[in-house]
This record gives sequence, C-alpha cells and structure tokens, in this order.
Amino acid sequence: MNLNVRKAVEADYDTVARLLESASLPTLGVADHISNFLVVENSNGIVGAIGLEVYDDVGLLRSAVVDASMQNKGVGSLLYENLLRHAKTLGVRRLILLTNTAEKYFEKKGFRRIDQNSVTGPIRQSAEFSGACPSHAACMELILKEDE
Repeated sequence: MNLNVRKAVEADYDTVARLLESASLPTLGVADHISNFLVVENSNGIVGAIGLEVYDDVGLLRSAVVDASMQNKGVGSLLYENLLRHAKTLGVRRLILLTNTAEKYFEKKGFRRIDQNSVTGPIRQSAEFSGACPSHAACMELILKEDE
C-alpha cells in the first residue's frame, strides 16, 4: 500500500469536505484552515485528512477522517503522527479536540478528557467551539512534550 502524506492545498478542499460529510463530520471552518490540514493519498487520490487550527501555542485538532475503504489500515495513525510533528514545528504546546465518536481512539493516543468550559483564549472563537460541534461533545487535550 503506497501512501503519501502531504500538506493540503486549497484545491483539496472539495475532496476533504466530501470525506468529512461522508463521515458526518462538520465542514464549517475547514476552508479557512485548509493550509494547516494534512492529507494522505494513494493511487486513487485522497483517502484521509486531519486538520489543525493554531491559536498561539494551542492547536485544535479537527476533522480527522479516513475513507471507509481504508479504515483500520494505519491511515489514521499515519495522519496523526504527521500532524503531531507538524504541530510541534508550528510551536504548538497543547492540542485540544472535540469529538462525538473518537474519544476512545484519542485516549489511546494519550489525550485526556477535560471540561470544555476550562478551555479559554482565542480557540474559543473557532468554528468547532462556536457551534460546529455540540456542547456535549467530549473535549480532550494532549500536552506536547518538547522531545517526544
């Protein structure tokens, strides 16, 4: 399986949005941050994506999606590991995410659940916190270590 991970470009938006919609994930705000998304592609095109919104030294991990035909083949982990490296190069020290469906997956990746109301600062203005995700979504955080 030949997979290539790369930074998304504006032309990838429609494909990423279709993937998100097929997984019932929100697309609100994706276009504004597509330059901090990563995509993974194979010979058939884009089969997964993961997004990052950066607010000072806090990153919002969002829109992690893998095409149904490629799930459970390591694509999600490949995207996630690349996103961690990308976030660190941008100076992100804390990752936050909101999820209705992937809490157990991200627990295995080291995230811990926190109270959504404990998250403050510019990240609260993101589409995810402003209504794209319901208020009952699990809010999780991961503190990034310098030498991970």
